[in-house]
Amino acid sequence: MRTLPLLVSGILLSCGLATQVQAAPGKAEINKIVEPTGTTRPPIDIVFAIDCSGSMGGVIETAKQKIWDIVNEAARAKPTPQLRIGLLAYGNGSRTYRQYDLSSDLDSVYENLSTFKDEGWSEEYVGEAIQKAVGGMSWSAYQVGKPSLRTVYVVGNETAQQGPIDYILSAPRAKEKGIHVNAIYCGSAGGQETWRQFSTLGGGEYLEIAGDGGSVLIPTPYDGPINELNKKLNSTYVPYGRRGESAASNQMSQDSNAMRAGGAYANASRAIAKAGSQYQNAEWDMVDKSREPGFDLAKIPEDDLPPAMRVMTLEQRRSFLAKKQSERADLQKQLLELGAKRAEFLRKENEKSGRKDSFDSAVNGSFGAQAMGGGFGGFGGGK
Repeated sequence: MRTLPLLVSGILLSCGLATQVQAAPGKAEINKIVEPTGTTRPPIDIVFAIDCSGSMGGVIETAKQKIWDIVNEAARAKPTPQLRIGLLAYGNGSRTYRQYDLSSDLDSVYENLSTFKDEGWSEEYVGEAIQKAVGGMSWSAYQVGKPSLRTVYVVGNETAQQGPIDYILSAPRAKEKGIHVNAIYCGSAGGQETWRQFSTLGGGEYLEIAGDGGSVLIPTPYDGPINELNKKLNSTYVPYGRRGESAASNQMSQDSNAMRAGGAYANASRAIAKAGSQYQNAEWDMVDKSREPGFDLAKIPEDDLPPAMRVMTLEQRRSFLAKKQSERADLQKQLLELGAKRAEFLRKENEKSGRKDSFDSAVNGSFGAQAMGGGFGGFGGGK
């Protein structure tokens, strides 16, 4: 079976379901640009294009282990961005694409990423995947003079010159839309020059990683305490409305998925992300909802409240919510403090290993430079 180019990541469809596209090759519409709703934060949109054909299992597993490290890197950006991630699985010719639209619901993003695996496919149409990642995602609108970043990471290990759509056409069209197309090559059978070429044409970077994804999970003395704080953090969520209970349950499930993918390391990285500015759940959590302008607890229908709050008076509800707000803020502060110490520990350990061919190192190394080019600071030398 032929080895494959990897990650085309676009993020979840707003309905949270993947699309199976039985597509005949044709001309893609690369103009689906919409403004994200409910936020005034400048946008950072990242799509991972993931090749799920044979031999890519190691890289896919590394993505599952290290995606929260990438979220934490994005959280460094100043001003604070609205991060959205998209996912696109390709590698079965033009027959099957699993596409998840750009979303700020990071639990749903991770839920969908956790389903990615080596499918045993064998036709890696990189040019077509670029076209779908750019044309099939709800990218944020570019606004002159305001910070923004829109970028695609395509990962794979074979020549990119396959399929009916040439990257010589699709990569420049992405660049015209202000979307960077980055190449992450993880193969050894040749084809590197085709990956260099489409990354140049797409205004992105060419990056090489180990064929197995280069995952290094370094235990730290902070992982245990961080994961204990994470359990307490979960208790501060107050689910409300139609999605409340299912979303709260999914939050717990994604903690389990992180632990399954990368043990205490991955779950600690996720916990730190949950304490940061990018992890927001106002659609189902009343504590996050209460931070929005114009929030009025008295206007929340009683049927939308969790059962424990329905029997309370309005003043008791306000007191209950205030207590959860205070607990959340304290736990987030502790998590971020431990996260800073953990990051310094990992920096030193990674310097000792000298290894720079991992999936997360490649993404984070290019991401900071592109974010600074998009008007963001916070990456050591930016604004």
